[in-house]
Amino acid sequence: MTPKRVLALAGKEVREILRDRLYLMLAFLLPITLLVVFAYGMTSDVKNVGFVVVDEDQTPTSRDYARQFLASRHFRLVASGQDPALIDEVLRTERARVVLWIGPDFEKRLLARQPVEVAAHIDGAVTPPGRTIRAYLEAINAQANAIYQTNPRLAQADAGPDCCRQAAPPVRMETRFLYNPEVRNIVMVAPSLLMLVLLLVPPLLIAVSVVREKESGAIYNIASSTVSRFEFLLGKLLPAVMICMINAVVLWLLVAFYFGVAFRGSVPQFAFALLLYVLATAGLGLLVSAAVRTQQAAIIITTITAMIVATQFAGFFAPLDTAEPANRFLARLFPAGYFLPVVRGMYLKGAGMGVYWVELAALAVYSGVVLWLAHAFFRKRTKA
Repeated sequence: MTPKRVLALAGKEVREILRDRLYLMLAFLLPITLLVVFAYGMTSDVKNVGFVVVDEDQTPTSRDYARQFLASRHFRLVASGQDPALIDEVLRTERARVVLWIGPDFEKRLLARQPVEVAAHIDGAVTPPGRTIRAYLEAINAQANAIYQTNPRLAQADAGPDCCRQAAPPVRMETRFLYNPEVRNIVMVAPSLLMLVLLLVPPLLIAVSVVREKESGAIYNIASSTVSRFEFLLGKLLPAVMICMINAVVLWLLVAFYFGVAFRGSVPQFAFALLLYVLATAGLGLLVSAAVRTQQAAIIITTITAMIVATQFAGFFAPLDTAEPANRFLARLFPAGYFLPVVRGMYLKGAGMGVYWVELAALAVYSGVVLWLAHAFFRKRTKA
């Protein structure tokens, strides 16, 4: 080994690295980005969860009981009322994740030291946060029981505090997970993986297909022809969208029959949502292909972006409404944040386009914007 030659080769490698902006980004920017992203995204805290109170008693005691849940940082009041029909309405539309039901005669039974039962209905479509929410609910209920057991006002008129402490029954809370009563993780994960897979595959297919033309030099045949940029991009887009829609159907069948997660929504409406999502993600692939010149770069960028967005900025592990404001903002820059509530809601809750028309409209606009940007940035002629 000759140290001089080793140093010469090392110097040459350093100069090449300094000239390669993509390598520099991967070397220095990627580690910092991953640390910051995963630090924010992998938190297990669940806060600002949408909370609804259905209070059929409407007494000072029942209202005070409900306020004890809202006094914590974990819950925020979305709505309140007396009609139990509110339970399914708010959970299906994802306006809230928890509904607390307080039955009639809550105060009367508590004052009479009779058993009192309440129910907490939790959205089971997102399993890990659901378990955390149940733990919060049970802890706050236990805290309320401790107060009631030592409060002389809640004893009979002739009973003192000691008697109340011994005899007053606690408020018994029954927690129910709607849409996933067995609290199986696969019920949440399997439909959500449709979002992840279709965020990765369409951009990858499109980007590799277009960049391959640049690497092989075939792009110069297109440049010298009368084919317009729009025609070229559309010719690349349509086969990829067709392939990905076939994949979507296969994945759909796998989730339903292999994993045993029943589909409860409308098939045509769900297919329409899938088409909008595939167009949006394929448009991202066209954007990537306009920016890079090698297939390796296209694969790295699309794969890393898809994995980070899907796992950290789409609500995969926790709903976006419980995330930090910065995470919610970043989630809106990618189509996964709009599609994930749709796939879970249509698949598990049987909700339709009437519930998710905002998300579907956002996907349609997103598709149009990214396809327009891809057309604006793409050039048939490439720099040497």
